[in-house]
Amino acid sequence: MGALSVRQDSKTQAEFFVAPVVGAQNGYILLPPEFVAQPFIRRIEWSPDGNYALLVQTAVRFEGNAQNWNADLRHRILAWNRKTKRVNVLWESPVTTVDIDPDLDVQMAFYKNAPACLLSVNETRLQGDMSALSRTVYYAPLNGRAVSLGQFAEVYLLAPPEDDARYVMWRPNDSEMEPTPLLYRAVSATGKAGQVRTLAPAVSQAAQYIGYSKDGVKWHADGKHIILTLIEPPKPDSEAQTPQLRLVLWNPRTNDVQAIAPSEVRSYAPRETTRLSVESAQQSLQHKGSKGATRATWLSEGEQATLVAADSALAAVSPQGDALLYVAHGAAFYRALLVVDRDTTLQMTAASEREQYLSQAKQIALALMMYVQDYDEFFPPNTGDIQVAEVLYPYLRNREVFTVDGVFAFRYLMDGQNLANIERPAETVVGYLQLPDGRVVIYGDGHVKWQSNR
Repeated sequence: MGALSVRQDSKTQAEFFVAPVVGAQNGYILLPPEFVAQPFIRRIEWSPDGNYALLVQTAVRFEGNAQNWNADLRHRILAWNRKTKRVNVLWESPVTTVDIDPDLDVQMAFYKNAPACLLSVNETRLQGDMSALSRTVYYAPLNGRAVSLGQFAEVYLLAPPEDDARYVMWRPNDSEMEPTPLLYRAVSATGKAGQVRTLAPAVSQAAQYIGYSKDGVKWHADGKHIILTLIEPPKPDSEAQTPQLRLVLWNPRTNDVQAIAPSEVRSYAPRETTRLSVESAQQSLQHKGSKGATRATWLSEGEQATLVAADSALAAVSPQGDALLYVAHGAAFYRALLVVDRDTTLQMTAASEREQYLSQAKQIALALMMYVQDYDEFFPPNTGDIQVAEVLYPYLRNREVFTVDGVFAFRYLMDGQNLANIERPAETVVGYLQLPDGRVVIYGDGHVKWQSNR
């Protein structure tokens, strides 16, 4: 973490903390955090264009006393506008005591070229009735309120990467034992629902599995067709004793099915716009004999990483790699990312570290001056670098100032001299902190200076 100083007038300057990240390809500057939403945020999904993000929130209100208390919950789906920095409530549950799974009970499908999405919410869980799986599907303009499109059983949302429409697929409620064919309909970017269609019979069996996970849908290279594997039982007059696999392409817009050879299959690969990723790692803590643990969020490209938040287990980088949303202490925060030249970032990182060690050396210099004042203007005798550091410790109460990257790096050059007998204190080297590419020198009058090895 580094400090970016901005001068306010001739006497004062403000410091804004930024974090440089040096990756294998690029350099990045992580700007200071901005507040986005109140606790408790449990899921973050960026829109494909990086202009919006959906947040699943559970607001908690505790009532009662220590002997008898309960928690009331209200679940919400929020839309955050990156340009205006405003949050809009798309959907909100009634007050309930029932929790939801933010990943399994909420499906999202952003539109490709419009500020809108489809939502599927498992509201039967909130009603405490899980005997029949049913979900409510909403069309939600990201700057408005979600509008219900109806309740469906086993509903899935399809978002073709290169199609402007979105699709709702469901199985009709049926009391009979035999499963009914899947139905589906298109929903335009303005929320207009198309006619209900019966899924092509050849595809129905395979298609019912496509909504169970994000990885369930395999889009063809054109971003409009779904690649499906059909399982065909062996024919009675055939020598084959095992089911046969057949690949087909299904077009949701036309409901057409066409066979495709395995050698012709090409999966859709979105254009890579960023190499950045976020990682969560558990950190052990200890204080006054007590032990604890927390999770920290790190932003990385390749083998390089920088700390984003020390108490955060949820974060997401925008698709374009120019912003980050993360959750700390339950609340959501936003940090913009500036992409800069890698060499420039390396120089900024080195300068940032240099500022840190200049600060450490200044603290050591101040401790030395305080010692000299207490001991009739005599510097400590040179009993060894570590021993002198221990002599100065009562003036600092911090042994970390003597270290560089966790290694003791203080070198002491004086040996009990009297300050009054030093002719030029401002030019007399008292000691230094040794760095890999130079040193921070401490002078007899208490000032410090960076000195490169070059």
